[in-house]
Amino acid sequence: MRTLTSDRIYEEVKSIVSSAQREVKIASAWLKGKLIEELLDLIQKDVTLEVILRASELQDLLITDERVFKKVREKGGKIYLSDRLHAKFVITDSERAVLGSANFTEPGLSDLSKGNIEAGVFYDTSDGDSQIKELVDYFNKIKSELSYELSPELVGFTINPVKTFSFEFFLVEDGVQEHSYVEVRRGKDCSVLAKVTSIYSYDTGFFANPFTGSESGVFAPIEDFKKIFSGYNRDKDWVKSAIYSYLSGKGNEAKIATAKVLGIVKGNRLETPRDTFPVGSPVYTASTESLGNLLKKRQSGNEMKAPVNIGVLMGSQTPVYIDASEIISRHMLILGTTGSGKSYFASHFLNKLVESESTSGLKIFILDPHGEYFESLKGREKSNLIEHIQFPDTLFPIRGEEVVELIKNNGFAGLVSGNQANARANVSTLNKYVKPSLRITQLRDRSLLGIIEELKDTQDSKDKKNTGESKATAEESGKIIRELIELLKEVFGSEVLENQPEVVSLIEKGLNSSKRIIIYDFKNLNDAVSRVNIAGLVMQEVFKQNKKEKKNRILLLEEAHNFAPEVSYGDVSSGKDNLALSMARRIAAEGRKFNLGLITVTQRPAQVSKYVLSQMNTQVMFRTMNKADLDTISSYIEFSEEETILLLPVLRTGTCVISGMGVPFSLVAEIK
Repeated sequence: MRTLTSDRIYEEVKSIVSSAQREVKIASAWLKGKLIEELLDLIQKDVTLEVILRASELQDLLITDERVFKKVREKGGKIYLSDRLHAKFVITDSERAVLGSANFTEPGLSDLSKGNIEAGVFYDTSDGDSQIKELVDYFNKIKSELSYELSPELVGFTINPVKTFSFEFFLVEDGVQEHSYVEVRRGKDCSVLAKVTSIYSYDTGFFANPFTGSESGVFAPIEDFKKIFSGYNRDKDWVKSAIYSYLSGKGNEAKIATAKVLGIVKGNRLETPRDTFPVGSPVYTASTESLGNLLKKRQSGNEMKAPVNIGVLMGSQTPVYIDASEIISRHMLILGTTGSGKSYFASHFLNKLVESESTSGLKIFILDPHGEYFESLKGREKSNLIEHIQFPDTLFPIRGEEVVELIKNNGFAGLVSGNQANARANVSTLNKYVKPSLRITQLRDRSLLGIIEELKDTQDSKDKKNTGESKATAEESGKIIRELIELLKEVFGSEVLENQPEVVSLIEKGLNSSKRIIIYDFKNLNDAVSRVNIAGLVMQEVFKQNKKEKKNRILLLEEAHNFAPEVSYGDVSSGKDNLALSMARRIAAEGRKFNLGLITVTQRPAQVSKYVLSQMNTQVMFRTMNKADLDTISSYIEFSEEETILLLPVLRTGTCVISGMGVPFSLVAEIK
């Protein structure tokens, strides 16, 4: 160790900096441009540089000028700011150091004839000085715990007010967008993670509000407003020109961002915030590493049980995951207009589910009204994993009343209505044979046509005798039934009336299949009620299987408003007679107890049962523009937020908002 006087300090500093082989560390409250430029030019190539300086008030940065920052960046160095720094020292290669009272300015490092009177100490490990390690540790402590890095990731500073769950910050970097993520660092391994919800642009040269009682310090004086707008007869073109010239001469844009706090990141856990942090805190873009760790977490902070990668965070390459275990236990909603990407996502997600090791053994049942999934999935999956069940066009009643209505609507009401014994017997026969259960309906073994053939004729009033009894002759017996059958064949076709046992067989083929994905394809069915009935029977049997076996299964309802409507439309009921709706409600409420998940896919959430929607605890929301649908999302989806509702109408195709229990926090993702 050697003592250094003022006229020797700078020369010693230059000597150790120029001979550095690995690193140069500088700590000084103030640094001056010309002197720093000269000093840093001595640093050899590939030597790392770190500089800590003070920034406790504006005066500090009037002394430490812009040339310092430019030169450090030119040398590839890092700058750290501390609001309490007063120490002055330089360390090179953790072997030599100069420590003293002198700042890195001309007065501090000049000789006795013109500068400050300073004193310093020189350390060199080659002379046996052991204090170097302590000084290096001290530098690193100041850097990591008492300073913040002036890096490209630093995008702003918090302004009033800072709240526990939200804050605003002044933007100082371009590239920050709405729904991107930022963090406020609160010490080692601890930061506040937040999502940018909105960005406002101000022009600092424009006018204060003339209707307020005071002027804002951010804006120009109100007198400028009066100069342009006072007077009733101002020429409009002159006013426009005056505003343009004012902005051109004085306009400077400032951006303020608002952010919603998602939680406190401690290690790899996201905890609930309980306190605020200081106004003026630096705001950084959230690191890919920290986000990547969090995106595989559950909302509880634990690791996802079955993470399924579905894409990346919007505008980044950070992978996004949905926890499939939450879908099985708490269900999922996928919504969006036609062409927004919802159906692609649904098939993409199912493909990922099948691929994932964490969901091995999972079986997926798809109710597909338009026959889209097989074409989509067979190109992604091996065909031996898919059971494709195509239903033929059919009439498939599940209640006797439906056949009664069919007969009435085709002009043979006398067969099933009135007080005649045969009519009552016919209704009884239909109720006996046609049941809302796959296991007991007679359509397992006989066709709808066969059941109708068993009905008995009735006679109208002109055939009645004086006694009032109906006595058809042997020749007339069965005539009306034959007429009805011929008419139904002409209207619907024989196959539609006779293939009910085939339909039952197809349903059971899917239920008993050992393949991973079972697609029930309804595209050939023209009768909406039959489609809903068959879907209800499938859902009923899947639910029964899961109550018994509790194996992991997912049931997907594509275009769910066709199966589980909120309000009746056309021939599709929203009442208890809609078995598909009843089963959707039951699975939504009870499926989680039996490892049966429900995925509801729709382009019109306003038309889907609100009870079913309310049970979908993970939401994947693509572009949605209809006001009724947006109102439904806002009212019935637990995790909907105002900024989410505002974002949905402008989402690009393939981009979606994911919220709820399947992700650690609400996010915007690009599906890949």
